[in-house]
Amino acid sequence: MEVHHHAHHPKKWKEYITEFLMLFLAVSMGFVAENLREKHVENERSEELMQAFIMDVKENQKQLDSLITNNKRLSFYYDSLTFNHGFSVKPIELKKLSETIPLLVYRFINKKTIFDQMKSSGALRYIQDKEILKAMLRYEEKADLVEIRSMQSETDQYNNEFRPTIAKILPLAFFKYNSDADLKSITKMDYIVHPGRYENYNTFKAKIESELEKTKLTSDQIKALAIAWHLRQERITFGLRYQIDLHEEGTVLLKLIETKFKQ
Repeated sequence: MEVHHHAHHPKKWKEYITEFLMLFLAVSMGFVAENLREKHVENERSEELMQAFIMDVKENQKQLDSLITNNKRLSFYYDSLTFNHGFSVKPIELKKLSETIPLLVYRFINKKTIFDQMKSSGALRYIQDKEILKAMLRYEEKADLVEIRSMQSETDQYNNEFRPTIAKILPLAFFKYNSDADLKSITKMDYIVHPGRYENYNTFKAKIESELEKTKLTSDQIKALAIAWHLRQERITFGLRYQIDLHEEGTVLLKLIETKFKQ
């Protein structure tokens, strides 16, 4: 039985070139497809992160709206006290003052969870628009400064200067007094965090009110309070400038981002 062997003809050089070109094209198309896929994934991820970042900035804007409103009110209140009692040395009705004085500190806390996530993961590189990236970085830098001023500078002045000063001058009854409006607005939480406080207050209410009515501040005490009120107003106003500037910066940033990343 004869076995027939097929003859193998050597390939022509054109065939080698054709095969090489086909292989090169296949590999190149693979790279192109992978790059396109990665680009698509990056675009989707960028869109998700920017939408989340927009929500953080909007939360900051709401916080600033409230903060600016309250700090404007505080600034005007303490400024009025300073002028009314610092120059004319009018007598101070301690009961009325206790009912109206806002012994509060309004703080700004920068909501930056998404920005920190983008920064730590390197996702900021997804933002191709350099104008938007610069605006984001500028906003976060200002927001951090506003938070520092709010949480440290203003709070330190309140705790270490303002409260100790008025505590040396004003009687204990001033801080323990509750107006009728205060007593009517007591919540369940108030009873939880101040157990027994309001029962005790009812017991000593008459003595507290009597002490407020009988206590008369000297002119030197009134002037010392006026200085404390002025320094309080000064610190509030200083922080308020930066809060207003940050709110304006946030408005510009949102307009810039939402033009490209519409929800």
